[in-house]
Amino acid sequence: MRAVLCAAFAAILLLGATVPAAGQDASGQPHDSAKVVLIHRLLTMTHTADLAIAAMEASVPAQRKANPRIPAVFWDRFLAEAPNRRGEFEEIVVGVYEHHFSSDELRQLISFYQTPIGQKMISEFPAVMQESTQAGAQWGAHLGASIASQLESEGVRFTP
Repeated sequence: MRAVLCAAFAAILLLGATVPAAGQDASGQPHDSAKVVLIHRLLTMTHTADLAIAAMEASVPAQRKANPRIPAVFWDRFLAEAPNRRGEFEEIVVGVYEHHFSSDELRQLISFYQTPIGQKMISEFPAVMQESTQAGAQWGAHLGASIASQLESEGVRFTP
């Protein structure tokens, strides 16, 4: 258990070293306030934080199973705390968008999401992502089984 906690602490330190400070973009430069307003508008329109939290919630059961040494209370608290700290996530994402999109490109994205097809993209995106994730998991399981079969026929043994 101590090793798991030490590893988690190390990961937090490493992640913390790469996250820009509040008021800075991903490169550490001060935010352009007009651009930040556009980014927040886009993030709100596209429900970015809601989708990220939903994706985390959906992945926790698999994480629980893959990491049985991590106590259940950790995952319970993680799920309870994530929505309360969505603002932290949004500030990190603001820096990412600020780095990758100009103000003009952000305006174009906002305009797109105001169109009927943009609105459809917003409404259909969660289902598309869920179905794509399920399809990817099935494909990955099939690929893994195929490779495992090939390796077993070559004499490679898998230990439980």
